[in-house]
Amino acid sequence: MYVDVPIELLQMNPFTAIGTDGFLITAGTSEKYNTMIASWGSMGVLWGRNILTLYVRQSRYTHQFLEQNEGFTVSFFPPEMKERLLWCGRHSGRDHDKIAETGLKISCLRGPNGDERVTFKQASLVFSCTKAAVLPLVKESFLLPEIESFYQDGDFHTIYIGFIDSILSNQ
Repeated sequence: MYVDVPIELLQMNPFTAIGTDGFLITAGTSEKYNTMIASWGSMGVLWGRNILTLYVRQSRYTHQFLEQNEGFTVSFFPPEMKERLLWCGRHSGRDHDKIAETGLKISCLRGPNGDERVTFKQASLVFSCTKAAVLPLVKESFLLPEIESFYQDGDFHTIYIGFIDSILSNQ
């Protein structure tokens, strides 16, 4: 059972929740969607709204779902779920049924325009977001040479900035 969390009551450390614990990015509808683990992202305020920023490589299967849908979810899980999340990062939804193989159970939410968004019943905290901007990350934008080491294969990230529509806690 999800309950709304007012942003001013949100208690999480984004540096550990994003960078250490990891989270699932999910886009699509219950008919066709994909999810992937991520450990890159950011939260803040932009254009007068609370935002969540994702970085997804173009080669990832989830990328096409982010491109085709107006919204997405970011789902955080309790520590005991970490291996399931890692499995979602090591296997592509092109070749595997991630839900069947991990035991995750989907739950559907509605975005502000009525669009369907997918998350998971086991998630402890869910951010439901509407895409506000999509930006390609290009080599010419790097100011520090060490950043190029993340892109030796040329598989650059796309940056997705999403307005946070709701934050839900699983009670």
